[in-house]
Amino acid sequence: MYNIFYKLNASIAQLVEQRFCKPSVAGSSPSAGSKLIINIIQMSQDNLIKLACSECKSINYYTNKNKKKIKDKIELKKYCKNCKKHTEHKEQK
Repeated sequence: MYNIFYKLNASIAQLVEQRFCKPSVAGSSPSAGSKLIINIIQMSQDNLIKLACSECKSINYYTNKNKKKIKDKIELKKYCKNCKKHTEHKEQK
């Protein structure tokens, strides 16, 4: 069972290295790519915010925000499927 997951992680890591990193050298370790995958997942979770409709309070959108540059809460005009019109969507916890 462990071998199957290791082979799967190694192949995913190689795909990520080919797509996002410098060209890999033959015989390179797949651990660098798997560390990259873990970092990408962690970064996206840290910056993930929810946008809720200001009228019906339903959460319709998820987006990323750079918390170092933008300190105040985001307000965007988006389409709400529950209200069936464009309304102001505000950032929630």
